[in-house]
Amino acid sequence: MSPAVPYQYVNDSRRAGPALEALAAADRIAFDLEADSLHSYREKVCLVQASTADRNWILDPLTDDAWFPGFAAVLEDPTVEKVAHGADYDIRLLKKDRGVGVRNVFDTMIAAQFTGRTRFGLAALLEEFFGVRLEKRHQRADWSHRPLSPDLLAYAALDTAYLLPLRQRLARELETLGRTEWVAEECRLLEGAQPAPDNGPSVWKVKGATRLAPRELAVLDRLLTLRDRYAREWNRPAFKVLSTQTLIGWAQEPPRSRAAVLRTAGAGKALLARMADEVVSAVDDALSAPPDTWPRREPHPFVPLTEEQEGRLKRLRRMRSRLARELRLDPGLLINSATLERLARVDPADCEDWLGAHLKAWQQEVLADEIRAALKA
Repeated sequence: MSPAVPYQYVNDSRRAGPALEALAAADRIAFDLEADSLHSYREKVCLVQASTADRNWILDPLTDDAWFPGFAAVLEDPTVEKVAHGADYDIRLLKKDRGVGVRNVFDTMIAAQFTGRTRFGLAALLEEFFGVRLEKRHQRADWSHRPLSPDLLAYAALDTAYLLPLRQRLARELETLGRTEWVAEECRLLEGAQPAPDNGPSVWKVKGATRLAPRELAVLDRLLTLRDRYAREWNRPAFKVLSTQTLIGWAQEPPRSRAAVLRTAGAGKALLARMADEVVSAVDDALSAPPDTWPRREPHPFVPLTEEQEGRLKRLRRMRSRLARELRLDPGLLINSATLERLARVDPADCEDWLGAHLKAWQQEVLADEIRAALKA
């Protein structure tokens, strides 16, 4: 059972002043966001949770967001540390939805990873440090729905209520391990996270599309465009219009009549009836299109490693495994496999320039000499 924490729910900007003043005056605050990516075509910030050392607030931008510029000023103030857990998504969403950046971040998920923990989700950390158990039943809630129930608000408040003491506990461990600056560098880089460009639907983003023939990809491309239009008009995620599996099935066995569409299993009959004629039209357009218009991925020929490069990669992997054991860190956190392979392909004469250009400062401190030794062996 999750404990109740005191909080103030602010859904009227006339009552937001004390919260904004306290947040702006603090040296350090905790924050989190709730969004509606599972329920809307274009996700948006639906709720803001914020905490100081002794107060918790839930600020509602959907009922009244005149307070938001004041909160944005706090997020962008480099003199106020912002503590968050798994802040990558929140930072991208703020930039995409509100055009707001976040300065001076301390991410407790990153910090927990650098202490060597393998369980670094917020629920696991709150249970470990504070004996608090977070309920999972609200994880897929529709945060754009109003009014919000007391249960949902209480659940939301827990997301920031313990972040500041959690930050202090993790920071002490990092200091003992000598990894404070490692996390600081990762958090500085995190501030630069950018939302993915919105280029519309693409067959190359669809899981399973690579096994389709070019003609089938042409059908899938038209169907994705149709689904995206309905999703945008109805303001719902594309997968809640038609499943990707349904579209792939149609691409492989194109329905050429309204009756064929209506026989499709796994989709609502009312929805199929509404879309059937357009589905058939999209299929007909795709099948009549000339082959030179079908989707084709630009070729990127695979260049196998030479025998010498294979030897380098094996030595680099052994080095990483040994260091990961010594430091008690996940090997992929230390340096990922793709980077190791790129490094194995680098001409040894260019190694120094490559290390300076591609490794973070903390990685150079920990890995550079080990990499040099592995490449010379």
